[in-house]
Amino acid sequence: MKIHHVCVIVSDMDETLKLYVGVLGFKVYVDEIIPGSFFKPEVLDDIFERKGAKSRMVILGSPEGTLIELQQPMMPKIRKVPKERLRYGYVGISELAFRVPDVDEWFEKIKAAGYEMQTDYVWEAGGIVRSFLFYDPDGNMMQMVQDLPRRKAA
Repeated sequence: MKIHHVCVIVSDMDETLKLYVGVLGFKVYVDEIIPGSFFKPEVLDDIFERKGAKSRMVILGSPEGTLIELQQPMMPKIRKVPKERLRYGYVGISELAFRVPDVDEWFEKIKAAGYEMQTDYVWEAGGIVRSFLFYDPDGNMMQMVQDLPRRKAA
């Protein structure tokens, strides 16, 4: 089994696209208000559990084939999760991690773009990866991970 895509609910699609398209290099495949060609109104109502549901949906793809769905609900009105509940210590998916070939390059790129960093350095974990965390415009935790060469057992 492979992950097909991840959906991220956002409060400001245009601001979020600056990160995903402008910094991370994703391409926009779909950008439309739903219901539309993707969903019948009654299906979206059932998914959102609200009559008259409406959302801006953007489907993004990376050159490597990663798919991300961004949703900015219009009905029901979006409610932001307090930032402290987007951190470790609460149930749910806490971070969206991307495998990259050069984590130092990405660290400088994300930092230069002005996004909030979780640490002011790249760290190593268990001799397996080098990584850093940062936050998207809504405070969701994102991670860049570079795999380290595996040591052969003696």
